[in-house]
Amino acid sequence: MLNHSHMSPAPSSASSSATPQDARSWRRHTHLGALACAAALVWTSAVSPSSSATPLEPSPPAGAYVALGDSYASGVGAPPYASGTDVQGGNGCKRGAGAYAHQVADQTGKTLDFDACAGAHTPDFYQPGKEAAQLNHLNSSTSLVTFSIGGNDAGFSTLFSKCVTAAPFTNCSSDKEVSEQVDGAIDALAGKTTRAGITSYDTIMTDITARAPSATVVTVGYPRMFTPRGAGQILPVPGRCEGVTKVDQRWINAKTNEINAAASAAAQRHGHRFTDPSASFAGHELCGQQSSWFDGLVNDGRFHPNTNGHKAIAASIMNVLKEQPAAAQAQLAAAQAQVDNTRPAGSFTLARNGDQLALDASASTDSDGTITNIDWYIQRADNTEEILTGTQATTTVPSDEQVVITAVITDNQGKEDFTTQTAPAS
Repeated sequence: MLNHSHMSPAPSSASSSATPQDARSWRRHTHLGALACAAALVWTSAVSPSSSATPLEPSPPAGAYVALGDSYASGVGAPPYASGTDVQGGNGCKRGAGAYAHQVADQTGKTLDFDACAGAHTPDFYQPGKEAAQLNHLNSSTSLVTFSIGGNDAGFSTLFSKCVTAAPFTNCSSDKEVSEQVDGAIDALAGKTTRAGITSYDTIMTDITARAPSATVVTVGYPRMFTPRGAGQILPVPGRCEGVTKVDQRWINAKTNEINAAASAAAQRHGHRFTDPSASFAGHELCGQQSSWFDGLVNDGRFHPNTNGHKAIAASIMNVLKEQPAAAQAQLAAAQAQVDNTRPAGSFTLARNGDQLALDASASTDSDGTITNIDWYIQRADNTEEILTGTQATTTVPSDEQVVITAVITDNQGKEDFTTQTAPAS
């Protein structure tokens, strides 16, 4: 992630471990590590300003539809990519012909000024990086703006690298360094805290309105890429989905929900529109019951929507454009309540009696609501995961086996806490 602490954007005048069990699993883990590093490059490659040339300032067309944001907006996973934006021969922005921006432009009949760029962070809205500052494409005659931003600020590239390479008996949701980075970034995006190199959604939306006061603005959320409780497949690692354990799939979905809630609340505070395309992706997640609308680990668009996914996102944008503004405003209270909601505090005990393992999470608490559900993810050395439900649960684990157990505590606002312990062999 870029560190822009020395040049934070000023608001506009309008803004106020365990090791694998055998050599074969070690080789598989190493292979996944290489693939995960490649996946991370989609989010982070070439994010610093060019040393050879300064990006030219754009000349925004009058009345244009301006599409801004990161790789989810640029169309990574929906090639072919525009000349000069492909990784091999250009700046790495990877603006795909199948990206939702092209479809929205066609359906609205507007001239597209397409400026989203893979690897973009919130400071790239203000400062030249691979190209000119993205907000510089806006002007008083801009008629429509769409954008997605924040995933790179939250460190999603690190997140996926950690999750894909998690060895048996480990998961990235229990890695405090990763979880604290993600949670802190989401809080900064939501304006609850500040963090160097991250611009809040409120500041961004204030400045979009100041630069394009006549535009309809749609903030586009990130679709959840995994099934609600997680799923498995045979390859590349049996029992995992694209190398990610079921519990980590659940955790990634939870963080996606939190960043979407922050963006939604901010959009509605500013009279903008927000769309979360996740509902239309149901069944089409990675390892879902139907064909996936995401690219997997070995595909060009690793962990990004493919062309079908972009069609779904375009449809969700068109749906909110047809809504009356009051309909979107009515959702503000609920969205803000999700942002303000404190995560529950999970706590559990485990006790072994021979092959029986007793689990008890009755000590878990929620300071501003109630706990509505507790799921247990029991991770074994062979990458299989058993999922149980209830405040208390019992499972059979041979006394000579070690397992890792994560309790997922869900409160009445749908926010989740992940608490992990290891049950050693007796």
